[in-house]
Amino acid sequence: MAFTVKWLGQGGFELSDGEAAIMIDPYLSDMVERVDGVKRMVQAPVKPKDAHPDLYIITHDHMDHLDEDTLSVMDKKGVLFAAPDSCHAKLIELGVKKDDIIPFNRETVTTYKGFELHAVYAKHTADSIGVVVEKDGIKAYFTGDSELTNEVGENILCDILFTCINGKWGNMGIDDALILAERVQAKVGVPNHYGLFAENTADPVPFIEGLEKANKKGYLMTLGKVFELADLL
Repeated sequence: MAFTVKWLGQGGFELSDGEAAIMIDPYLSDMVERVDGVKRMVQAPVKPKDAHPDLYIITHDHMDHLDEDTLSVMDKKGVLFAAPDSCHAKLIELGVKKDDIIPFNRETVTTYKGFELHAVYAKHTADSIGVVVEKDGIKAYFTGDSELTNEVGENILCDILFTCINGKWGNMGIDDALILAERVQAKVGVPNHYGLFAENTADPVPFIEGLEKANKKGYLMTLGKVFELADLL
């Protein structure tokens, strides 16, 4: 089956090959509004109670990545969770069994049902990570939340870069995302972490234009629509 991706909003994605589904940082609830009063501009394409991937990856312990309101209501039976150590205690409080948690810290490499998963450095929290996913000869790099430093993207080469572009609250902006795309020699750049909160968004078009000037492809994903990664190349 084809290696597909669906954007869930913010830095959240669902990957699948038709056999296994992996969610990365799904923010599907209204927790940020409940806690901080920051409202969504668009609804999540998946309801929290309907989230049931085979593997649920969390890059760091912030509300729009470790979504407690989603985790508290979703059916966790049969789901494995991969996250940095700082997230484990909260996951257990939310009803995740300790045996269902895979430690996923920087420099961890693991395989899951044909997906090769690398946890890589992200400059955001003390142990935040990005994720590199290899499947069917395609390597995709999901930055998670990160500023740009010399360590971010170091020794990584990828086909498709899924990068934050909002430029505030500990995330790189468009100019830095373009530098990262060049550093990792991405053929395609896909912006994310925009369009969800009015207080924390950016126009993705300049990122796409910057990629085109560098002879790379840019792609704007439609929220909730499934794409084959091979079609992006």
